[in-house]
Amino acid sequence: MCDQTFVAATFGPCECCGKASPLMNIYIKTEAINYCSFCVEVMACAGLTAGESVASLKKESETLKKKLEEERGKLSDIELNQVAEKVEVLGALAIKTRRVLKGHGNKVLCMDWCKDKRRIVSSSQDGKVIVWDAFTLNKEHGLNLPCTWVMACAYAPSGCAVACGGLDNKCSVFPLSLDKKRELECKKEVCRHAHQLRLRMHLHQL
Repeated sequence: MCDQTFVAATFGPCECCGKASPLMNIYIKTEAINYCSFCVEVMACAGLTAGESVASLKKESETLKKKLEEERGKLSDIELNQVAEKVEVLGALAIKTRRVLKGHGNKVLCMDWCKDKRRIVSSSQDGKVIVWDAFTLNKEHGLNLPCTWVMACAYAPSGCAVACGGLDNKCSVFPLSLDKKRELECKKEVCRHAHQLRLRMHLHQL
């Protein structure tokens, strides 16, 4: 049987049997037809297989609904508070300070770990971006940006570059050099943001 959409009920001759009766305006595919309720039921039954009827299909649908409700009941056979009572109570987290990196002159706004789990890049309200060696506490690189409030920074997955941005509405990418005495130069700037950058940026390809 084709999909049907009942739009409105009108009165007139049925296009199937020709009798004047209330009509149902239905669409079969894109063609609109006007059938009476009897002809609509006959058309629906025409697509049934042997031994099927509208009543039997309704009964089967009700049976399936009950089975579905039973299966849903099996998955939610216990109250949330009963589950919560079985959960073990976690003790207080024992967090210790391992390293303190000092070098920024104002609030630190963002940090990101390198994939090598040793180096960190941080950005601050003082307009600086610093690359740290978290093991030795040494500063490996330092960047002075033209604006303060560097609100976002991130390490590239390769560990060869960092990106940062803030109130200048720019995302700046700086390749990292093995020569720590060499001043880092900006590789790329994107000046398309209408407002300042606030969130951390993730670099996937450089």
